[in-house]
Amino acid sequence: MERAVKNFNFLDKGVISGFTDTPVAVIVATPYRNNFDVVQMEWGFIPNYLNNREEVRRMRTGYKDANGKWIQGQPQLNAKSENLFVSERSGRRSMFYDAAKNHRCLILSTDYFDWRHIYRTNKKTGEKLKTPDKYPYYVSLPEHEYFFTAGIWNPWTDRETGEMVNTVAMVTAVANPLTKEVHNSKERMPAILNDDLAWRWISEDLTDEEILQIAATQYPYQEMAACSVASDFLGKPDPTEPFTYANLPALELNIEPS
Repeated sequence: MERAVKNFNFLDKGVISGFTDTPVAVIVATPYRNNFDVVQMEWGFIPNYLNNREEVRRMRTGYKDANGKWIQGQPQLNAKSENLFVSERSGRRSMFYDAAKNHRCLILSTDYFDWRHIYRTNKKTGEKLKTPDKYPYYVSLPEHEYFFTAGIWNPWTDRETGEMVNTVAMVTAVANPLTKEVHNSKERMPAILNDDLAWRWISEDLTDEEILQIAATQYPYQEMAACSVASDFLGKPDPTEPFTYANLPALELNIEPS
């Protein structure tokens, strides 16, 4: 599959942020599940109970309720593997339920960026400051030109304008030892799948248990690499160029023997 995707010539989009309108490359199985297509989707899962773009905007960016309380936005860029069927907030059926069963896909990537949080210490009190410094990291699979992250998608229609769009969320798993050090605030990582698992994810009729098992995949940390990059990496000719910060501690991989 990795060799086949090289035949598509619309994949070089540079760094894509989920907070922009840039579509992402997504792999879906063909109707008979004997091949695949590479398509583009809007990053940010839109559930079918939202009626129009204004409701989508409120969900993604936040809003004030009837009592004037600010409700934090949820852009739904990611879906936790543990919560594909059961909502983390309510304990009821998740908005991702049908998509996890019927609309599984792969998000195609060459690498990704994530943020490491470091808390400085107050020199007078010795206590950690409440607000961390954030350092961007470039994470890659050096032996792979492309890799596949489990995703779920949903076809959504604006009931006012008739706009129809396919929207996608990236599935995330509990971080492996390397990504736990990088994404140390929430300790999550993309559910990166090898070719065999990727093909199963989009083409097979999986049980709920199999879906959750594949979604929770932790890609081997030994096959990944991470380095810090400049804080303004998005404006650099090469955003992946390593950058050293004077006060940034080195990553510590305390790997316990299995």
